[in-house]
Amino acid sequence: MKRVLLLIVLIGLLVIVEITCFEWIPRREGEELLFFPSGKFLQGITLGFDNLFADFIWIEVGVYFGGHRMTDRKYPYLYHILDVLTDLDSRFLPAYTIGSILLSDDVKRIDLSMKLLNKGMLKNPDSWEIPFLKGFIHYLFTKNYREASKWFLISSMKKNAPDMTFKFATWTLIAGEGVDVALKLWLRFYNISKSALMKEKAIKGISKVLSDQAFRFKEDRGYSPRSLWEMVEENYIPFIPRIDIGEFVLKEDKIIIE
Repeated sequence: MKRVLLLIVLIGLLVIVEITCFEWIPRREGEELLFFPSGKFLQGITLGFDNLFADFIWIEVGVYFGGHRMTDRKYPYLYHILDVLTDLDSRFLPAYTIGSILLSDDVKRIDLSMKLLNKGMLKNPDSWEIPFLKGFIHYLFTKNYREASKWFLISSMKKNAPDMTFKFATWTLIAGEGVDVALKLWLRFYNISKSALMKEKAIKGISKVLSDQAFRFKEDRGYSPRSLWEMVEENYIPFIPRIDIGEFVLKEDKIIIE
């Protein structure tokens, strides 16, 4: 009986958070999505179920991001929602890792991405994933290869860090802005991602690297490459990327997967 009553109270609190405790934020083009209250406020009404509420807010992250991705592609409150979530559950790693990629790639706010990752490292000092993402973002978005290598190396020193973290530190330091490292980073990111959205971003990243090199080939030689194999033979790319759903190919000046 006590469990039933506790469940009823918990459901009631979720309804309060969803309806009563959120306020509308007016905008020039109508009204924004419901705005989340602070993490401290929520901690005061969760009755110790912080992790459960964090799971609920993670679902809201998907709803918020998906809604804007299908419309205006603007995400003014994404960082705040992630900040609230990680206040409730500081060990919720996907909020830091996936959240930092969304903030960097979609919101175009590297500063907020780094702020979220710094918070994650403070709350999760043993995590290798968070400093690895810092290196990943520095390499792909800020183009600060020395900083990227530093964070890959820090990641490699964490307990249970996979061997690839040190390899990325070495590749980044040696290759600098090399195409080889960029392709390997995106391929590894694709392989370790469980999210379909993150896999989509990895495919986009690989395709961008290949397209840029095909454009460079055309600029240098005056004609478009006939295939990716020709680009390999002429040293424009080190290898042809392959993932579980197929191999990247060049057809009619477009990168596709077959």
